[in-house]
Amino acid sequence: MEHEIFELIKPWAGVPTWHTTHPLDRGRFLRAMNNLVTELGTQVDMDAFEAALRKHADNNPAVLGNPNHWDDVIAQFVVKAELLIEYEAEKQR
Repeated sequence: MEHEIFELIKPWAGVPTWHTTHPLDRGRFLRAMNNLVTELGTQVDMDAFEAALRKHADNNPAVLGNPNHWDDVIAQFVVKAELLIEYEAEKQR
C-alpha cells in the first residue's frame, strides 16, 4: 500500500514546497487527499501514509526554507490527513 500512497500523493508531496501554507500547496494537499480516498477508500494505513510522505520528504531537494528535520512536519500532515480521511468516512455513513 505504501507504494500506491507514494504515487497518489506525489502531485502534492513531490513538489519541493509541499509543506508550506501557500494556497497552491494547500490545494495540492486537498486534491491528493481526495484522490487517496477515491482510489483507496477510507481504510488508509496511516503508517504507510507516513512512510510514503517521509520518502517524499527525504527526496525533497534542499531549498531555502525547508525544515532541517522533517519529523514534526510529517507528523502534522499525518494528523491532517487522518482527520480528512475520518471526515470522508463519516460522510459515507
